[in-house]
Amino acid sequence: MKTKEHTTQSTVYTIIHKWKEYGTTANLPRPGRTLKLTVEQGENWSEMQPRGPGDSGGTAKIYSSADTPQCPLCQKAGSLEHILSCCPRALADGRYRWRHDQVLKAIADAITSGIISSKHQQPTKLQITFVKAGEKPHQRREKGGALLASARDWQLKVDLGKQLKFPESIAETTLRPDMVLLSETTRQVLLLELTVPWEDRIEEAFERKRAKYRELVDQCRSQGWQARCNPIEVGCRGFAGQSLVRTLKLLGVRGLQAKKAIKNITDAAEKASRWLWIKRGDPWISHATQTQVGT
Repeated sequence: MKTKEHTTQSTVYTIIHKWKEYGTTANLPRPGRTLKLTVEQGENWSEMQPRGPGDSGGTAKIYSSADTPQCPLCQKAGSLEHILSCCPRALADGRYRWRHDQVLKAIADAITSGIISSKHQQPTKLQITFVKAGEKPHQRREKGGALLASARDWQLKVDLGKQLKFPESIAETTLRPDMVLLSETTRQVLLLELTVPWEDRIEEAFERKRAKYRELVDQCRSQGWQARCNPIEVGCRGFAGQSLVRTLKLLGVRGLQAKKAIKNITDAAEKASRWLWIKRGDPWISHATQTQVGT
């Protein structure tokens, strides 16, 4: 193969590995890149997914190009995008908030696992580089360390169950990030803000949330804290934004642990959206469906 097709040995190994790992040799999207769906794929999205938890009936109605459906909640055009991310009635009912919390819980679980794992990691040792007389030391690009490995007293506060109040010991604010990760001993604080938008609006959501918390980050820094805000976007159809991949990498959640975390997080978004689609015409009782997705 190498001689006839002029294919290098490394390329052959890569193709074999891709086939074993993913069952295909086609080019795969980069981790975190959102998937662009055609109109036909979008309309048939619910049909391509398994049935929702507790769904005793058939799959949801699939709209064909000849239909002119209306949203059963607000009577506007009931496109997939509208029902999953734009319906004002669904927003007021708390449907989108419920899905948001399903995804938030999956992210919190991944970070909690990362905190536990980091406590068993050894701190990075300094290496001594010997330089011959008359020579200059070579500049080496150091690999970024894992944030979770830099302290042993990380606390994760999540806006689930009860209203999160930002720690007054860091700064006074009325803003409520979805998650606050802090270390008192090293005076580090990380603000995490989740959005579950329609995939085409991921970048817009990122910039909006970063601007929203910029002043709070500056306020924390003025109090002597190492502070940063990482918005996280997970598409409502279950596609991970690059911001999720970057955040996990920053924390030190990598390799198989990161792969598992991303799968759990995107699955949570997909299952919740599928449930919203199936139940789009039903009365919304949040406490009755709170535990149905993911069980």
